[in-house]
Amino acid sequence: MDRHCLHTSVTQPVSHVHCRRQRVSIQSGARPVKQIHVLHSREAHKDVSTTRGSQHVVSSAPPQRSDISTRQVLHKPSSADTAKTIVDIVAHGTLCTIGEDGVPLGTYSNYVLDDRGMPVLRLRADAVHTQNLRRSPRCSLFVQPGDRPARLLARCTLIGEVHQLDEESSAAAAERHEALHPFGIGVDAPQDTDLYFSLHVEKCFYVGGMGANSAAEVLTQAEYVEAQPDPLREHAAFLVEQHNQQRAEDVLRICSHACSVRIDEMEHSQLLWIDQLGLYAFAKLIRSDGIVIRVPFLRPVLDERDARSTLTMLAQVAWEQERSYTPVMPELVGASS
Repeated sequence: MDRHCLHTSVTQPVSHVHCRRQRVSIQSGARPVKQIHVLHSREAHKDVSTTRGSQHVVSSAPPQRSDISTRQVLHKPSSADTAKTIVDIVAHGTLCTIGEDGVPLGTYSNYVLDDRGMPVLRLRADAVHTQNLRRSPRCSLFVQPGDRPARLLARCTLIGEVHQLDEESSAAAAERHEALHPFGIGVDAPQDTDLYFSLHVEKCFYVGGMGANSAAEVLTQAEYVEAQPDPLREHAAFLVEQHNQQRAEDVLRICSHACSVRIDEMEHSQLLWIDQLGLYAFAKLIRSDGIVIRVPFLRPVLDERDARSTLTMLAQVAWEQERSYTPVMPELVGASS
């Protein structure tokens, strides 16, 4: 199972993304958002096939403009899958250890992931946090994307205890760290005396969701280990940037269709995030506050190409409905008159 690192540099609008592989084979401006609304696409009132770990609720009717937060379709990755995605696309965090005086100490730490998604840390042999871990291996690792759009998605704290890797596993980890975190200088430069520790995650404190839908919960070890990072995680930030900059009208049309309003009733829209099950977008109607909406796909997308096709399809469906357009079917060759 591959792990990838995603680094974004996003202000307004979203900027470019750079990705690097981080799997380790070792043993051990818009106005403030008021609410989040999970809305329908063209056939959202119909049942949609579920995927492992996803949350799915089907409404009996599409939402009305007067109350577009009701009769909703909720179809999005599970909290565990989102947590795994965040840990996968971020290659660093704040490591918190317990000092000799009993006071928690938070320090910056890079990591790579093993084949179960457990972080592998590279620590200085003489560092204070390393000495803390020798006294008490229990610790936590806070992980949050530093930039938009991924920063909007979630943050999590991995809680457990560390175990120092043996010599063979440490050598493999050192190679992965060098590949994922090159050009380290000063305090970040790798040293021959560096030690490698695997963080055995026992639970995950997760805070995720956009707008008023955000919530905190504790994920079990099994939920974290069994979760899968989103297959679009390497491409999501670039897709967001590209559509906001080059296909803004498509985004506006998708949002107007999801909100069941005409496109000329929209003041502003912005794509926020995309995953295999749907997208988040910011939508502002004229003379109303901005909201964050969730637009589910009719089926899970497979890869970046499939995601692009699906976004194009959503915009096309919205365009056809906007104009009450019915495609003219070509006549079959040889059809009887």
